[in-house]
Amino acid sequence: MIRSIIATTLAAAFAMSIAWAQLAPPKVILLVGPPGSGKTTQAKLLAKKYGIPAFSMADLLKKQMSAHKKDALSKALAASIASGDVLPDDAASDLIRLHLLRVDLRKGFILDGYPSTAGQAKALDRMLQEQQLPKAVVVVLEAPDDVIRKRMLARGRADDKPEIIDRRIQDFRNEAALLAGWAGKTHVVRVNANARIAAVSTQIVTGLENALSPHTFAQRP
Repeated sequence: MIRSIIATTLAAAFAMSIAWAQLAPPKVILLVGPPGSGKTTQAKLLAKKYGIPAFSMADLLKKQMSAHKKDALSKALAASIASGDVLPDDAASDLIRLHLLRVDLRKGFILDGYPSTAGQAKALDRMLQEQQLPKAVVVVLEAPDDVIRKRMLARGRADDKPEIIDRRIQDFRNEAALLAGWAGKTHVVRVNANARIAAVSTQIVTGLENALSPHTFAQRP
């Protein structure tokens, strides 16, 4: 009898958890951090926790240019990369839009590396409105400059030279400032990335739960 009651209770709890997961509002999470801050690792952990896809601008670029070398979008992207210029807003936004059309967005998504300009931020606004998705929460992974330099130099990559590292750190600062202003105070989560992976993950999840709570969560105006 007791076992039957326990089994029934557990089954009901399980059913409620599934129903809650299905009814949970979608989450749009933008990860911002300097190279070596652990964005890829944290994106994977968040994707697993919330059951939503995670992707980066860098990965999309590689896939697009390897699979569609001759189309206009790939040529525009290749030309920008070859010249060392920042990706044009239209080309970068088209790449993101194409990918968003290919994935299941009902629960939201996690994105790294976009938007990086005011024009791209406006484009993402339009995409989220089209998909009836909520306002994005920006997660900023912060670490001291000397820690970032050490991590990048430890990777041993040919392009991780001091002057390039300094430029990338400044790029991160600019991107973080842009997205923080775009998202607004209630939708920015700042975490100390100079900690163990589990500790960083806990910081992020706690910050997200606060940002997405009924008291602060707001649909896109």
